[in-house]
Amino acid sequence: MNKKCIGCGAIFQFNNEDEIGYIREEKYETAHYCERCFKLINYGKFKSVVTKGEEYIDIYKKINETDDLVLFLVDIFNINNSIEMINKYINNKIILVITKFDIIPKSVKEYKILENIKKYNFNKNVIDFILVSSKTNYNIDLLYEKILKNKTSNKVYVVGNTNSGKSTLINKFIKNYSDLDLKITTSILPSTTINLNEVKINEELTFIDTPGFIEKDNISNFISAKELKKIMPNNEIRPITYQVYEGTTLLIKDLLRVEYVKGEKNSFTFYLSNDIIVDRINTTTNARGKNLKVTQIKVTGESDVVVNGLCFIKITKPAILELYVKDGVGIYTRTSLI
Repeated sequence: MNKKCIGCGAIFQFNNEDEIGYIREEKYETAHYCERCFKLINYGKFKSVVTKGEEYIDIYKKINETDDLVLFLVDIFNINNSIEMINKYINNKIILVITKFDIIPKSVKEYKILENIKKYNFNKNVIDFILVSSKTNYNIDLLYEKILKNKTSNKVYVVGNTNSGKSTLINKFIKNYSDLDLKITTSILPSTTINLNEVKINEELTFIDTPGFIEKDNISNFISAKELKKIMPNNEIRPITYQVYEGTTLLIKDLLRVEYVKGEKNSFTFYLSNDIIVDRINTTTNARGKNLKVTQIKVTGESDVVVNGLCFIKITKPAILELYVKDGVGIYTRTSLI
């Protein structure tokens, strides 16, 4: 028995409904989806599975044994140190695909973002860069052209971290360039794709979807599914700018406390989900968020402070900040993306 779920790539099995690939035996011949994917697609019910979160390492080794083109997807909202995975694990030709461009304010120019992204220290295997939106179909035709131009066979691997939009992109290709009547499963929660999942788009192209690698310092690993749904941007972001002075404190619920410790009058612009409210609070009398882990950082100006998976804050002038977040959530700085 080696029939696979077309939603997540898991091999069907009848024995344990708590393990991946479970399907009732009487449905084996007609089923396209495992029970988990069927419920996710039709009822929005997500059932988590236990994975090590490091399955991608063995998968990348297998990819390196081929000469196939790789699409490496990065969520524009979370462009971070995870792209070092490119230099560390993948030797094939790579097109870097920056997804979810639709959530960035329309006033931001595409060329400026691409210029800043290209400043990262990519290895020579990255042969091209492109910004796309599967939601609005932005640059999807252009990406298709780039794939056909650079592929070495009909097989193209689709890799990236959890929530980078791999499965959503593949579903868009199915809709645009295929006669298939199917879709692969998507979810904001990790481990939606379980195994290598081969999807033949047409006679010229077969995508191989891969499990997303899980960033251990992403805030999604430390909050509930309900909270995660709220903090993930789904529509064009409306940035919030604050004029701040030394001693100013800004708060995002019980997720982030930002204290401006030292610096001249400054401008902090928050890029985050429109469903999240940023409050200005009294630093001395309001202790909300003080129970979180504090990290002091120094920025040189025209920098972004990134709280992995939650937001990034554009800061225009040199500053010293103290950020309080849940223990384990990553914080880092970069040259301003926007």
